[in-house]
Amino acid sequence: MKTIKSFISILSIFAVAGFGAATAQAETVILTISVNRAAEQFYKVQDFLKELQTSQEQAQERVQSITEEGRSLEQEYQELAEQANSDILTEQARDEAKKDAQIKIQEIQQKQNELRQFAENVQRQMAARQSTQMSLFTKEIMEVVNEVSKEKGAALVLDTSGASANGMPVVIPYDESIDITDEVVSRINASKPAEEEASE
Repeated sequence: MKTIKSFISILSIFAVAGFGAATAQAETVILTISVNRAAEQFYKVQDFLKELQTSQEQAQERVQSITEEGRSLEQEYQELAEQANSDILTEQARDEAKKDAQIKIQEIQQKQNELRQFAENVQRQMAARQSTQMSLFTKEIMEVVNEVSKEKGAALVLDTSGASANGMPVVIPYDESIDITDEVVSRINASKPAEEEASE
């Protein structure tokens, strides 16, 4: 922050020296916001995450169902394999068991492919859905950030939720009064349905 203010001061000096302005330079207003925290507290994001959790649970149930079907096929294959090697059965019965066992192997492979394709499709769809929705939510948040920053005459708004490569915060504010996160959260949640508020 000191570096930014020092830089601004230098610019002010150059402005006065270059143009001979008699009026004092207006103080530059800088605000901060944690976009991540605002998103976490945005009721639309919370509702969406609940929906996403429900979808994930449903997908998990389907995965479990396919897995159980695959285990049943494996059990049937084991039984056929035992029949194919049985000394009790006739040669014809053993041959039929071998043929059925081969068919069962194909069914198992198909079931494995079904499980893999289902998992890949769900993961891809979930990722696309989350990316699309979060982009829309972020846009809504940024509209409110712009609204608040204009009201306060801010020249710059910094996101404190960002982190550098080594995990350190990119922006470290020392003055909490310039943080507008709570105000933004209050505004984006102003349209929250009454029934949702009552249920909490």
